[in-house]
Amino acid sequence: MGSLRNPIGPLPSSIYWRRRAVALALLALVVLLVVWAISLGGSKGDQGQDAAGGSDGSRGPTDPITPGPTDSMPSVTERPGGRDEVDGGAGSGGDDGSGSGGAEGAGGSGGSEGGSGAGGGSGSGSGGGGALAGSSGGLTGGDGIPAGPGLADCSPGDVSVALKSVENEYEPGDTPKLKLTLANDSGEACRVDLGRTATVLTVTDSDGDRVWSSDDCPPSRGAAWIEVPAKGDSVHTLEWDRERSKPECATPESGKVPAGSYLVEIEVADLSTEQTSFVLAKD
Repeated sequence: MGSLRNPIGPLPSSIYWRRRAVALALLALVVLLVVWAISLGGSKGDQGQDAAGGSDGSRGPTDPITPGPTDSMPSVTERPGGRDEVDGGAGSGGDDGSGSGGAEGAGGSGGSEGGSGAGGGSGSGSGGGGALAGSSGGLTGGDGIPAGPGLADCSPGDVSVALKSVENEYEPGDTPKLKLTLANDSGEACRVDLGRTATVLTVTDSDGDRVWSSDDCPPSRGAAWIEVPAKGDSVHTLEWDRERSKPECATPESGKVPAGSYLVEIEVADLSTEQTSFVLAKD
């Protein structure tokens, strides 16, 4: 019986050894071919994926990456700007505005425009409702910035008074509006009493008959001191509701006043008396 090392057969042993060598060579060749085929298939798959990725990338740029906030980055919750800002106006009682020495005043809300300045500053002030207004009806208006303690009374040589109608003619249903301006030319702020008896506003018709007056039936006879800033003015818009009045709170004629021309006169305490006029149009 033969073995692998000593083949036995009718042919010489060298023939059998050659056959074995050829078989081993063929087996090794087959193994190499299999390994080569597997490696070739893997490389083609990688190339296909790369090509697919390249074609997707050619469709357009990828989305940019924006870094998000980190714990070390402070969040901004305030408005940009180099100073504090205020929405609207601030104040109370329907009169707004503020001011300080050496600076121009800033106005607020509630029918106000402008502000006030005191000391060596300048500015303007106005307000809605107060000094010349009252529950008795007739006139409503503004009373500016209340005068602080220590202010001197305004003198005629320093403060001028101006009164004018906002419109020359008012249609039926429109409320006549008057603008009172107190202008201070001096370098010191002063005060003016716009109380209903110290400052008197009177409306007369074209015949010279008295129609309405602020001191006929005032809700209060107390003083209403208003500050007029240095080198500035205090502006007040007054509205007359077309009502009548009688001295000592007597009962006036009923109904609104008729169409026609009307003269308005205001006498500001210890300063001056000014006039303006307007027309109430017919229906």
